[in-house]
Amino acid sequence: NAALAYKSYEGSLIDQDQEQAVKDILEAKGYIDKAAVHADTKDDAKCLMYLGKINIGVGFGYAMDSSAFTGIDVEKTFKAGFAALKRSKEVDKKERYVDDVNGYANYWRSMMANQGITAYGEQQYEVAMAGLLGAAEYGDVIGIEDSMYLFFGAQAALMEKEYETAEEAFKKCVALNYNTAESVGFLSTAMKEQGKMEEAEKELAAAVALYPDNLDILIQAVNFYIDQGKNEEAEKSLSAAIKLAPDNTALVYTSGIIYEKMGRMEDAETAYNKTLELDPKHTNAKYSLGVFFFNKGADANNEANTYDFNDPQYNGKYDAKIKESKEHFAKSVDYLEKAEVEEPKDVQVLEALKSAYGKAGMVDKFKETKAKIAALKG
Repeated sequence: NAALAYKSYEGSLIDQDQEQAVKDILEAKGYIDKAAVHADTKDDAKCLMYLGKINIGVGFGYAMDSSAFTGIDVEKTFKAGFAALKRSKEVDKKERYVDDVNGYANYWRSMMANQGITAYGEQQYEVAMAGLLGAAEYGDVIGIEDSMYLFFGAQAALMEKEYETAEEAFKKCVALNYNTAESVGFLSTAMKEQGKMEEAEKELAAAVALYPDNLDILIQAVNFYIDQGKNEEAEKSLSAAIKLAPDNTALVYTSGIIYEKMGRMEDAETAYNKTLELDPKHTNAKYSLGVFFFNKGADANNEANTYDFNDPQYNGKYDAKIKESKEHFAKSVDYLEKAEVEEPKDVQVLEALKSAYGKAGMVDKFKETKAKIAALKG
């Protein structure tokens, strides 16, 4: 009876009679649900094949008329359909229905893949998600690992903020080692959006442990830890990445930022200088060194102001510390001027340079830079 009702459902689809198709699939489900638990048929390959087709048909019927499926967990039913198709092939020792199952799955895999690819290109991400991830489900029934469909379907899910769906698909991509670094990064994003910070960190740590020489995965870990404010963990991953790519300017520069946050100022200075060795025109490194020496100058100046002139231990410490602060401010000016050469209209650089001129006592330069800033702000 379930098989006959399902064939009627297929005929109604061909005739584009949606109302009748919904009635047919509901009738088919009523029969197959009973057959699926009956002792004589629950492990029968043909029964499982129809259970799969009908349960998937429920998902399509719901799209035609959702009101007709009250009381049915359509999403759960739809997923159970794919499991039933795979189970049918497993128990079909004589392979009587394998071709039927594979043919059915291959037809819908092709249909949904074409729909998903077209929708993705048109930025219709909800349709793309359903099409591509659906195609991957059918591929799984056949025994095909549709990693590309999973990856782009998961990206579409991210676009639609369907983070749980994206998480599930990206986990499969990681397991299949498809675009591993990107998949790990997107997976952590999907998990973070759900508030699963600890789980996201575990996924990243597992990926790093599994692929310790994968630079892209290490960079994903660095970015994650920086976002979470975990500087020690970020520095650890960053150090491992720099060992793999010692001439990577971005990594070396980022290490300087992390070292500063950790209070390892000498290491930060070394990193910024190394950045300039690799790229003499690196504006951010020049700016960072300028700010670095400005802060050192300010610290030295503040320390000098704490000295007690009446203390017999004074012995010229104030003058020495003031001299030190001026030397730092002079270095700050030097680096910030070099940064200005690279980015003459960068207000942030100019603001820092103006402050450095002020501390260095360069009044004319201070006024000139102040005027530049005013002109740029218009």
